[in-house]
Amino acid sequence: MNISLSIFLILSALFLIILSIVGIKHKTVSSARAFSLLIIAMAIHSLGYGFELLSTTQNAIYFWTCFEYIGISFYPVLILWFASEYTGLKRFPNRFVLLFVFGMNLLTLIFVCSNHLHGLYYSHLSVDSSLGFPVLATEKGPWYIVQPVTFYLAIGYALFVFFMRMIKTRGSSRNCVVLMFIGMLIPLVTGSLYLAGIGPRYIDLFPFTYLLLSLFIVSGLNRYDILFLSEITHEMVFNAIEEPVIVLDSEGYILNFNQASWQLFGALGELSNGDNIGSYPILAHLLFENMVQPVTIDERHYQVRLISILKQHGTIIVFTNVTEITNTKKQLEILATTDQLTGLYNRRYFMDYFDIVQNDGVIVLLDIDQFKKVNDQFGHPAGDTVLVELADCLQEHFPDGIICRLGGEEFVVLIEGETVKSIHPRADRFREAFKFRKTEFPCTLSIGLCHYEKSNYSNAINCVDKLLYEAKNAGKNCVVAEPA
Repeated sequence: MNISLSIFLILSALFLIILSIVGIKHKTVSSARAFSLLIIAMAIHSLGYGFELLSTTQNAIYFWTCFEYIGISFYPVLILWFASEYTGLKRFPNRFVLLFVFGMNLLTLIFVCSNHLHGLYYSHLSVDSSLGFPVLATEKGPWYIVQPVTFYLAIGYALFVFFMRMIKTRGSSRNCVVLMFIGMLIPLVTGSLYLAGIGPRYIDLFPFTYLLLSLFIVSGLNRYDILFLSEITHEMVFNAIEEPVIVLDSEGYILNFNQASWQLFGALGELSNGDNIGSYPILAHLLFENMVQPVTIDERHYQVRLISILKQHGTIIVFTNVTEITNTKKQLEILATTDQLTGLYNRRYFMDYFDIVQNDGVIVLLDIDQFKKVNDQFGHPAGDTVLVELADCLQEHFPDGIICRLGGEEFVVLIEGETVKSIHPRADRFREAFKFRKTEFPCTLSIGLCHYEKSNYSNAINCVDKLLYEAKNAGKNCVVAEPA
C-alpha cells in the first residue's frame, strides 16, 4: 500500500514541478513568482512524503520529514505573498509583515531539523507499523502549534481577499478568482481533518490533495489563463502606461513605479522602492511646487502632474513627455520673433523687449543709403547679401546690444546702461567699417542715436527717427546724435 501511495505522491510532485515551470514562463507578471514558489514548496512536500512512506527506519523517515519541511515551513509566507500579489492588495501584508512571517517559518524549519537537540517541535518521536508499513508517530512540542496557527491565518487572509474580489468582479476575472478560492479551501479542509485526527492515524492527508488542487489551477490556466488575468488591471496596466509614473507615500518615499520610469531616470541613477524623492536633486522640489509644473531631465522636457491620493495618504507623480511640443513651441517663437534672412530679431521682438527693458540706455536707428539702387542695379539677391553683411557688422560692433531688423533696410540697436557720449564714437566706427568692408556691393549708412527712458517706446522711436531723418538730409553716410 505504501508503494502505491508513494508513487502517487511522486507523480503528483512531478506534475507540480511542471506547473511551476508554467508559472515561471509568466515571470513578467508579479504574482507568477509567488505562484511558482508556492507550487515548488508543494512539490517538495509531496516528493519528500512519497519517499518518507518508502523508508523503513526512523532516521530515514525523519530525514525525509526534514526535507518536506523545506516546503511546508514556508506555506504561510508564500500564501500571503501570492494572495496579495494576485489581488493587488499590498497594503497588508506589507514587506514588514512578510519578513516577520518568513522569520517565523524559517525558525520552524530550523527547529524541525534540529529537533533532536531540544524537542521544541516534536516532544517525542517513534515508528508505528500498525498500518502495515512504518510511519512516523509524533507527539507535539511547544513550537508545533506556531506552524498551524500561521498557516491558518495566511489561508484565512487569502480566502477573505479572494472572496472580496469575487464580489467585486464579473465574467472571466470572477471565474478565475472562484477557482483560486476553491483551491485555497482544499488545504484548509484537509488540514483541519488531519489536525482533528480524522483519517488514517499518522498519515498526512495534505500532499494527497495537491493533485486535485493542481487540476483546479490547470483548469484555470487552460480556460482563463488565470495568471495573466490576475494582473490585467494592476501590474500590466501600470507598466503599459508609456508615461513615467511614480507613487509616493505621505512622507515622499517611493512605493512603486512603472517600467517607463527606468528610461526617465537613466540620467539620475537607479530608482528603487523605499528611496525618498529628495534623494534625486532634480525631483526634490516637485512636492513643494504647483500641481502641474515643467521639468527638464537629460535634455527632455516633461510636464509633471501631482495627483493626491485620497485623504493625503500619498501622491502619484505623472511625467508627460512634452519635448516635441516644447521644441516646436520654441521654434515657433523663434520664427515669430526672428528675421529669417539675417537671423536678427524682428520688429515684434523689439517692441515686446522695449516693454520689459530694465535700464535706460541708448537707441541706435540706421538705414542703408540708396538701397533701392543696389536692388535695381544688381538685383534682389545682391540686396539680400548687403542686408546679411550689415547684420554681421552690427553683431561685431554691438555685441552688448539688442539688434533688430525693423523692416526693409532699417535696423535698430538697443544698448542698456550706456550714454549717447559713449556710443557715438562706436557708431561712427561701425559706419566706417561697413562703408569700407570687402564687398561687391558698396553702400553707406545713415545713423541716428539718442538716449531712451525705459518703458517709453513712443518717445524713443520718435526722437531717433527724427535724428535719422536729419542724417539723411545732411547728405547721408553720417551719424546724427541727440545733443548730450
